[in-house]
Order: sequence, then structure tokens, then C-alpha cells
Amino acid sequence: MVSTIFNHHIKVHPTSCQRSALRSVQDVHWHGERHVPALDPRRSYRHRLKRGACIQAQTVGSTLQKSNRDYVTFTNTSGNVLQKLADNVWAADRPFLWNGIDVGGRMAVLRLSDGSIWVHSPVSLDDELAAALAEIGEVKHIVTPNFEHTKYAQQWKERYPNAKSYGCPGISQKMPEVSFEEVGTSGTDPEEWLGEVQSTWLSYEHNPFTRSPFFNEVVFYFKPARLLVTSDLFWNYPKDRDVGIGTKLWKTGMDRVYLPFYRSFMVKDQGLYAEALGRIFKQWDFDSILPCHGDYVAQDGKRVLQEHLELVGERKRLISS
Repeated sequence: MVSTIFNHHIKVHPTSCQRSALRSVQDVHWHGERHVPALDPRRSYRHRLKRGACIQAQTVGSTLQKSNRDYVTFTNTSGNVLQKLADNVWAADRPFLWNGIDVGGRMAVLRLSDGSIWVHSPVSLDDELAAALAEIGEVKHIVTPNFEHTKYAQQWKERYPNAKSYGCPGISQKMPEVSFEEVGTSGTDPEEWLGEVQSTWLSYEHNPFTRSPFFNEVVFYFKPARLLVTSDLFWNYPKDRDVGIGTKLWKTGMDRVYLPFYRSFMVKDQGLYAEALGRIFKQWDFDSILPCHGDYVAQDGKRVLQEHLELVGERKRLISS
């Protein structure tokens, strides 16, 4: 079977017997939540839960113990509406099926010192999630971090009309129906973020075939928690526990096919690359990382990200003091 890189996915060209399943999910954006009943991954999670497997060791608590089977994924085996990870930091982990494989998706939730809620890469908004958020604060900041994590931006804006919607550069042209305030380009962040959330635009990458921005991602630093928040710059799929063969194959493809392709062909400007990494590693004192895909990194985040990007030799000097 032949694999190609397309829209961040390692897409497997299906046989004739697989085409109907492919058609059922082909319109799902990154962070989509369409389900394929015949390939429901929750069945495999249930038997692991019965064996007592648990992956909550990295969390320090959870809000709203009420659970929903539709929320169960390999980073949220209990199906919690929200999981508390640190002071003023929560995550809404949800399944995301790609060709029947649960590749996972996550929304980050931060509470600023004025009590306002800042959400990153929104997931599908239902009444349970809205109620959980209302318990911890008022949603005032909705962030669409790149060109791929866009599916629910309009839904959230309609639910929270008094909140501000922020997005990566160029997002307004792609989604004119949402009134975005673009972030990441000016070197200053919105005053409403109180200096607690800072942003950096990864302007160095592009689609090597179209020569246009691909993810166009903005990454964020939550200073009070020393937390880096990413969408597609970094993923952390587990390698040391049973998450299902499909998810393991996805991790292998992302690590061994997509990541080398990204480093070799999608970094278009080494100067901008050095500048962005310099800001992330030198100016931001982060210790933990909350990615949209995979496990939360509770500590030693700089080393983990450095290894992920394979910053060795000349590239490692980009972040040296």
C-alpha cells in the first residue's frame, strides 16, 4: 500500500472494500468527531478498563466526574468532561476517528487571573461541556491556533457571542464568517490576556507543493503554569501502553514518515525557523507541554520538545544561549 502526505495526515489509499469507510470520514477536519459505528474504538477501551488499566497518573485531578462514553479516548479513559492537569489548567480530551483509527484530539482550557476562561483549539461544544466551563469561569477568549483546527470556531462564537475569537494570521480570509482577531504577528498580545498568555507565530513553514502556508500555527505560553500549548508542532502519542494497533500504527507513521518530511521539506526559511525556536526556548521558561494530540507532558518539556524536533548539531545551536 502506498502512503502519501496530505493535510497533515498520512493517508492510506484504500482497497475497494475500504472505500466506503474512507468516504464516511473524508470530510472530517483535524479535530473532527465523526464516528464510524462499525469501528468504534470504545469497545477496545472498555476491556482494558475492566483489566484496571488507567492512564490518569499524569493528571492531578478532574472536574465534573460525570462522564460520557462519547468522550472516551486513550487520554481520557474515564470519559470525563474536563480533566484538571494543573492549577488553572484543564483539558477536554475527545476521540477523533481517521479511517477508523482514534488519533485523539484535545482542547486546552486556561483560567486567567481575572477569572476569564481561555480556550485553545475548541472541540465540539455540548451542554455538558458548557456547564463544566461555567463552573470554573466565563469563556472570554476562543483561540483557533492554525489552519487545521477550525471546525468548531463558528459554533463557539455563536454560543459565546461576548467572547473574542482569536486566530492565526490569514485565518480571516479562510473563515470570513467568524470575526477573528489575529494574533502572533506583532510581538504584542491582547491586553485582555493580562500578559499571562504569550504567542509566537511559526511563520517558517509551508506546503512544499503549493508554496503556501500549511498549518500556519501559532503556539502559546501560559506563564503562570510554565506551560507550552501546541496544536501540530508537537504530538505525544503513547508508546508504552496498549492504545490499539491502529493508534500505534498512526504514531509510527507520524514519527517516521511525516516528521522527517516536515523537517526536510516544510521548513522553508531557516532564519525564521531559528527566530521562532529562539523565542520558544530562550524567552519562555516552560516546563510542561499540553499538545492537541497525545499525552500531556507534566515536566521536562524543553528536553522533550528538543528531542521531538531532533535539535542536534547546527539546529541545536539555534536554542543555545
